[in-house]
Amino acid sequence: MRILFLILFLPISVLAGMMSYSVSPGIVKFETITGSVKSFDLNFLNQGDNLLNVDVKVMDLTLDREGVPVVSKISNQKGQWGRFVKISKKTFKLKGKESKKINVSLQTPRSATGGGYFAVVFNTSVPNVKYKRKNAHNAMSIGSQMPVLFIGKISRSSYPKVQISQAAINKAPYTKEKPLKLRFLVKNQGATHINVAGDVLLRHNGKVVERLMLESGSGLIFPSGERYFIATLDKFKQYTNKKLQAEARFSYLRGRANKKITFTVK
Repeated sequence: MRILFLILFLPISVLAGMMSYSVSPGIVKFETITGSVKSFDLNFLNQGDNLLNVDVKVMDLTLDREGVPVVSKISNQKGQWGRFVKISKKTFKLKGKESKKINVSLQTPRSATGGGYFAVVFNTSVPNVKYKRKNAHNAMSIGSQMPVLFIGKISRSSYPKVQISQAAINKAPYTKEKPLKLRFLVKNQGATHINVAGDVLLRHNGKVVERLMLESGSGLIFPSGERYFIATLDKFKQYTNKKLQAEARFSYLRGRANKKITFTVK
């Protein structure tokens, strides 16, 4: 289940005409201490004209290797704080242009260390509205899902630790549409989340010939999580049949890591 997952089989224009809403803020980052209570307010705004039914759930939050948020049922897994969260309203109806404030209360667990994560998910539908496809006998209700991401950590509780677990290049042949790419998998071995950035130095015969940026969006990695970082060499033709050494350099708060690989451009 991914962020902003739309449960529908309709043209976007049809959806836009029936349902338009926003939730703010979309991401909540915070620090806390064990045993304390943190309170947050979310604002749900019905921007359309139709009445909306809204169900609100607290769910676990993780990130996949591409950095895409994934929500799932509340569990007892370490670092998942959803089971310690209460919300002021679980269901409500909202007329067009109206707004609703939802309070989110976290009782920070006393045993917590490092980071803690959860999502507050808004499941929204238009009541009594059906859309019928041509030549179809069944009607479908219109609905969508939007999560608000909560990313927390215990103040001064841990230090980050990173490992580069994989390094590889994509297979030849290379073209303008499919250039040479270097991919690195970075693992967070610490107890709290980190934001990682980096670049790649390419060397030929010991001399630096290229500096490539590693791309991975925000570079956010949760504890025990992994994320891909990719650098693109568009000038691959210049290095055909040449042996290159790539040094990937990663930096994050209070730390650095690197990884070297050697390859020949085919």
